[in-house]
Amino acid sequence: MVLAGGRTDALGVLTAKRPQAALPFGGMFRVIDFVLTNLSESGVEKVGILSQYKPLSLMDHVGIGRPWDYNGRTRELSFLPPYQGSKEIDWYKGTADAVYQNLHFIERHKPKDVLVLSGDHAYRMDYRPLIAMHREKRADLTMVFKPMQVSSPCRFGIGVIGKNGKVLRYFEKPEVPESNLVSLTIYCFRREVLEEQVKENARTGKSFHIYDEIVPRLVEDGRVYGFIFRRGWEYLRPVSAYYDAHMRLVNCRGDRVSMERVRTNLEEEGLAEAPPAYFGWCGAATKSFVAPGSTVIGRAHKSVIFPYVRVEEDAFVRESVVFHRCQVGRGARVRRAILDKDCVIGKGAVLDGEDGIIVLGKGVKVLDGVILKGPREVAPGEVVG
Repeated sequence: MVLAGGRTDALGVLTAKRPQAALPFGGMFRVIDFVLTNLSESGVEKVGILSQYKPLSLMDHVGIGRPWDYNGRTRELSFLPPYQGSKEIDWYKGTADAVYQNLHFIERHKPKDVLVLSGDHAYRMDYRPLIAMHREKRADLTMVFKPMQVSSPCRFGIGVIGKNGKVLRYFEKPEVPESNLVSLTIYCFRREVLEEQVKENARTGKSFHIYDEIVPRLVEDGRVYGFIFRRGWEYLRPVSAYYDAHMRLVNCRGDRVSMERVRTNLEEEGLAEAPPAYFGWCGAATKSFVAPGSTVIGRAHKSVIFPYVRVEEDAFVRESVVFHRCQVGRGARVRRAILDKDCVIGKGAVLDGEDGIIVLGKGVKVLDGVILKGPREVAPGEVVG
């Protein structure tokens, strides 16, 4: 069960017209590509995507799951939108309620165990060792933790794990963390336990979330174990976290996410037909990802350039993330900025995010010679002049 439906206000204009799971990431991919690749390579054959907020771009991208090999005889990928009613108040109240509303999907397949995963995080993981540990321990729930540097107060769930791997205590966003083990919201439930818990939560819940109602109760009364994950994992919100994740990619330092073998929909937006990236006589890109279909006549440094971007002569894109089909005009300067799809930066314009990241929504046009100082956020479709 992939939770991929919520709106993320922390990402501002980047999620004004799409859920976070559909957000471009890493120069060629969408965020949801990572969890779907993980599931495919782990041999998980039945997948339900719980979608809600403006799901069209996500549904167009995923389709029936062909890029991840989910269109075979035994493999199945289904979108599971809210269905109890047609009003906004009938939308999923939280992650536990989302699973509760789709118990029919679980009951139809009757699996031994159920993975409940977020579609909003970027990471590469083989779930088979997690499932093996879960079954070996005969756990009600096995949850994944990662040792990380945490602040006080903490914005993550924190676990305390005993020598045998059992979760002794769990705290959601504690003021003073008791450990450095951060919950990655990757859960493996015994099916009967999950069904019982979400039904009880539907009757008595307040937040209707797994992480702050079901997990603490199971830690206290059930058999909950912790699986330690030590590779790259990105939370991707707020905007600063999304930006920093890309800077880790281009700097090749820290716990950056592995980009190897990530599958995506190459038929979407003409990616499969995109020619190799082209660099003009003076064009250059250093410590950057430049996707197919892009043309760099100017320069790029420490930047992630998505497909079909054009950087004109004497333009300089630095420490920035530039989505599909953006155009950076002759002599323009773009520093510490995130440009959503189809943005146009006019000749000689300057985007200077030294004092705070500049974020342009989809289709923003910055007129010739305009100077923008960060921090700044511009709504989709606006003309800045």
